[in-house]
Amino acid sequence: MKIVGVFRLCLAAALAMPTVVNAGQCDRSKRVYAFDQSNPGDDTKIFYKVRTGEHPFYAELIKFETWRKSKLVWSIDGVVICSDVLPMCNLDLPSSKKNSDKSVSYECFKEIDDPAAPNEPAVPFLIPVTEIFSGEQTPYIAFGNLTAFSLACSKHMGVHIKRKELLTEDERKNGFVLPPFVRLESCQE
Repeated sequence: MKIVGVFRLCLAAALAMPTVVNAGQCDRSKRVYAFDQSNPGDDTKIFYKVRTGEHPFYAELIKFETWRKSKLVWSIDGVVICSDVLPMCNLDLPSSKKNSDKSVSYECFKEIDDPAAPNEPAVPFLIPVTEIFSGEQTPYIAFGNLTAFSLACSKHMGVHIKRKELLTEDERKNGFVLPPFVRLESCQE
């Protein structure tokens, strides 16, 4: 009876362990991170990927993609900007305003009028990006206040809608929610 109990325990532990992708063996531009919705019956998955393209050495082009029923529903591009002096990175998202070089945080918070400093420019809202390491792996990336920020500033985000019919009622009424973190899921071929 003891052997059966040990076998069941080992089997349960093996089944409960998430698939681990060794980040050290996967080129940074091929890593795919994901955030799974935890609602029963909801197959929504948000992916985070590095985009290809020309960019300054201190920046990394990224994309959030929301998939539902195995179809891309909406996406938003962004850039992670890292300091070359301080070990700090921040996420910047584009504004929905046409021909604007301003970020979502600028467009969203410019409406706040400080009577003490009426001619002062709005201070940007920084979204810190933290890679969580475990040895050679980067199994998680955390985004400080991104979920709350996306809820508050959703109407200013430059979201690309691919399939309107797959938008949820919340997305139609309240906007688009970005995840607080993503975990390393796979490595693109």
